[in-house]
Amino acid sequence: MLALLLAALCPTQKLPAVRSTALEVLHYRLDALGADVGTFEIRAEPPPASERSRAALRLSSRAKTSAFVSTNLGRFETYATALVARDFTPLHYREDLDENDVHRGVELLFPPLNGTLAVKATKNGEPEPLAVELTDNVRDMISTLYLLRLVPMNQPVCLEVFAGRKVWKLTGQLTAKESIDTPLGRFMTIRFDGDAVRTDDPKIRRTAHVWMTDDERRLPLVAIGDVRGKTIRAQLVSVPGLRRAAKK
Repeated sequence: MLALLLAALCPTQKLPAVRSTALEVLHYRLDALGADVGTFEIRAEPPPASERSRAALRLSSRAKTSAFVSTNLGRFETYATALVARDFTPLHYREDLDENDVHRGVELLFPPLNGTLAVKATKNGEPEPLAVELTDNVRDMISTLYLLRLVPMNQPVCLEVFAGRKVWKLTGQLTAKESIDTPLGRFMTIRFDGDAVRTDDPKIRRTAHVWMTDDERRLPLVAIGDVRGKTIRAQLVSVPGLRRAAKK
């Protein structure tokens, strides 16, 4: 939902270095027009011992529909993990998605070999074709969400992102500073605004907005974007060590 896109090709960009490998767990509540639709969790932690020679960070995310949505509209649950290097280049991405009784898995191996990214896709355990064009610049969705927390104010962002079994071109930047109310209180924030176009179908466009704390941690407090034709809002409801911004 946070992949922001543009039809023009993205130039190669210098990425910020990984800032911390301390454990961080962010819990979000998902709603559509105020109605509870599910939960979302993001974790950042040191990489496994077997990967520490090349990886600096292991990221994971889990999203699932609420009991009401699962019972009345259908169950949807996804779990993904990503390894990134110290310079924030992607190393490995794995995504597992359950939609009712159908299980799909996707695995991306970085870096590309001779311009081609290795991809393994399955459906209910059997190989499944995945018709996407993957270039040297493609990265995964989870590390992109984390990356938005590291870029400087007013610096344009232009990236190619693999999300939902498609590749998107994303553009946007951190611009506005504003005070907002959240389930955890009122905070001074910086806002990321972006637009979206899918690479295989330019008619499919999305917009997204993310509000982050205006401090060193840049915790994502609220995100609003389109998911499967519906506007979904994610609000942070739990995070260890959060300091509320002083009221002004």
